[in-house]
Amino acid sequence: MSEEFESFKERVRDSTDIVEVISNYVVLKKRGRNFWGCCPFHGEKTPSFAVNPEKNMFYCFGCHVGGDVFNFIMKSENCSFIEAIKILAEKYGIPVPEKQKTADEIEREKKTIQVMEANTVAAKFFQACLLNTRYGRKALGYLESRGITDGIISKFSIGFALNKFDALLVSLGKRGFGQELLVRVGLAAIGRNGVAYDKFRSRIMIPIRDLRGRIVGFGGRIVGDGQPKYMNTSETEWFNKRFLLFGLDIAAQEIRKKRQVLVVEGYMDAISLHAAGIGNTVASMGTAFAAGQAKILRKLADEVIFCYDSDEAGRRASVRAVSVAREAGLRVKVAGVPEGKDPDEFVRRYGMEAFMQVLQQALEGMEFQINETILQNNVVNFAGKAEAVSNILPFLLECKNEIEVSAYIGKVAQRLTIDEGLILDEYHKTLRSSGSRNGRSNTLPVVNVTATAVEQAEKLLLKIFLEYPELAVDNQDEISETNFTLEVYSIIYKAVLAKPLNEPVNVSRLSEYMSNDVLVALAEITVNQEGDCPKKDVSKEEASVIVADCLKQMKKASLTREYEKHSSLAVQYEQMGDKRFLEELMESQRIKNEIKKLYGN
Repeated sequence: MSEEFESFKERVRDSTDIVEVISNYVVLKKRGRNFWGCCPFHGEKTPSFAVNPEKNMFYCFGCHVGGDVFNFIMKSENCSFIEAIKILAEKYGIPVPEKQKTADEIEREKKTIQVMEANTVAAKFFQACLLNTRYGRKALGYLESRGITDGIISKFSIGFALNKFDALLVSLGKRGFGQELLVRVGLAAIGRNGVAYDKFRSRIMIPIRDLRGRIVGFGGRIVGDGQPKYMNTSETEWFNKRFLLFGLDIAAQEIRKKRQVLVVEGYMDAISLHAAGIGNTVASMGTAFAAGQAKILRKLADEVIFCYDSDEAGRRASVRAVSVAREAGLRVKVAGVPEGKDPDEFVRRYGMEAFMQVLQQALEGMEFQINETILQNNVVNFAGKAEAVSNILPFLLECKNEIEVSAYIGKVAQRLTIDEGLILDEYHKTLRSSGSRNGRSNTLPVVNVTATAVEQAEKLLLKIFLEYPELAVDNQDEISETNFTLEVYSIIYKAVLAKPLNEPVNVSRLSEYMSNDVLVALAEITVNQEGDCPKKDVSKEEASVIVADCLKQMKKASLTREYEKHSSLAVQYEQMGDKRFLEELMESQRIKNEIKKLYGN
């Protein structure tokens, strides 16, 4: 970025009062060094959302969202970093510097504006056709039969495309939108005779928006007979289904509040569920749930429930979607609609309460994958059971830890009446042949029961280093011996070391180029819920004593991890008949003696 923009950004940062800004969204009350309120990003009644004005950081101890004032605006307004800066600049009356744009940027911006304007005008035209013409009456009747009220029609800007080949072309042409633009947007097409025609005809038209609420495309459902039943805007530079979720602009606030999102197949399913009062619903606009969609949802929610159609295609899609969502870090459940119905049909026939029971009975994602895989295999004989296990193993490799693996292996063994040990052996064979998965080595698991206490010590250590950065420099050798248990803590520590010597740490500037995970960890350390300890007025001598205690605990944890690693290897080598088990046994005993010598246990 240019020096001019950097200067502008710093001016905005220095002018911004984080408590004042967040108070426009949250009622805050001062308690200790922090201001507290109910988190705007998830539903809660007891305040767990803290703002530290000294460090210009916020953190929620409920949903673990945190960062600086720019991050707060980005999350609250669904905007980019640049847009967040501009919002704050406008609030504080700071002029935004004009960026010198390239010819390509100017042209792309011009095209984007044209596309969005054309889509917006088209949406208004379609809605006028639905509400104000005799041609729209049949479509209105259909919508009413599906429980879609005037309020929902308005909320989603639902419209109707006339059964004419040039109605939209003529109407938008009069408003200055040429056929070349409408073809580029995907609202028109060129026939074999070279003549342009309306792409959507005799269809209920549903605008599809991006997260910022801009109309980027349309979905059309045929009224009456005709194929295809559903039609979407063709893929364009602005309309890419892999990165869009229908209804997300409307559902985002409710999703954030609940930290949960319901994903259905089609936009009519989503609209019907919104009409029934289920406001955290979005649609993947088809059965292929993509990684790009999962990443978008992970920023808003912790859990996703898939509720696709109960036909074979829908169940297969749910199996794939579970893996995609888990990979993005989401908790996953799958709700099966009874009687082979889709969510729209079910909620209209049986009502919202019955549908909410369906959601409450949703299976955990991996359990659904296992059940579906068993159903797809002939498990009446051992060969079929073996094939089912083979097909289930890839799902087990996606588990985040061995405890989870063990639990699911137990369930598979029970379902198939197979010895649990046989499945475990096959799992380890597959794990060894595939190498490391999800950051896990193919050795036996090591569970560190003291992780929570050690992380607390590490967070306290980093909090002191932010107050007394010279202590971070003084203790480099000790820290290099033990290291931090989490990579995010190592990054924060290195960032403190990288700043110029004898300068105080400016947390806002320190966080500027950190990833979101690191920034959240920094916010948690800075805000600190546990009595705001250490207190700001703690002396350097007192801080040094605390540092020594933290390092002692980290050293013990490091030795314990090493002991567990070598003990596990000894067991593994002994089972394999490998003579190296003696070396590992001796090393684990040596470490155990060192722990006893240093700590007395």
